[in-house]
Amino acid sequence: MGRLRAGVRRGLRRPARFSVRAGVQAVVPWLAAAAVVVYGALEQGLLSWARADASGPARAVALPGGGVSDGDHCGARGYHRFPLPAAASAPAPRSADPSPGPQLVLGSYGYVKPSRRVPGRLTVGLLFAPGPKGALELSRTLGGEGVAVEIEGPDGLVGGAHGVPVTWDAPARPGDAGTVRIGLAEGGGAELSLPPEALCPGYGAAAVAEHLPPATDSSNTITGQPAYTLTVSVRDPGVGVLRRSLSLPPGGDVLSANNLVPDAP
Repeated sequence: MGRLRAGVRRGLRRPARFSVRAGVQAVVPWLAAAAVVVYGALEQGLLSWARADASGPARAVALPGGGVSDGDHCGARGYHRFPLPAAASAPAPRSADPSPGPQLVLGSYGYVKPSRRVPGRLTVGLLFAPGPKGALELSRTLGGEGVAVEIEGPDGLVGGAHGVPVTWDAPARPGDAGTVRIGLAEGGGAELSLPPEALCPGYGAAAVAEHLPPATDSSNTITGQPAYTLTVSVRDPGVGVLRRSLSLPPGGDVLSANNLVPDAP
């Protein structure tokens, strides 16, 4: 497996927003599988890795900022809020060919603690691409259901939430009817935050983030899959509309992505 990129390896820089045309086909899957990204907070002395973060209860609770935790599924294996195919929880095959339809990938993920007084949280950057033809039109609320996030370790679900809102890179404009239009040239991006209340009892955000990148050796060469699997999924009617317009096999309205390293061809 390849070496981690220098900027990602250090985990100190905010990742650049890649072109989805090139990124989805080549760069972004490597970035998504490569490392936890910390947005400069470590350089500013704002992270305290030794101090344990708070966590949520083993029941579903409303989250600050929106969404509901999956605390009632703590320890479950293979749990997903949206129905996903079995392949969604496995490493994607690595291919130079573009996806035939709409695609979601993880552009970044990691732990951030803006100040000593604010609890640390997990953040995930999402990148959307429409496929080789047409445009992907999504509602800004992603079908009114937000994003579903699940983090699973060897002992089952360690954290997750559904109905999580996102902040879009593209600001809302008058007349857009609450939608985001994602074309092939520019792509589309959004970001979500997962507060500590979304984690199961005994799991802190900083410790969970350390288990999200793949295993590496002393020279930062990837040697295995992450200890924890991060799965993100959305369900929006615009996904199904585009799939049907491209005459693709039925796939419903769901898109998903995970942090697993793609399989070698």
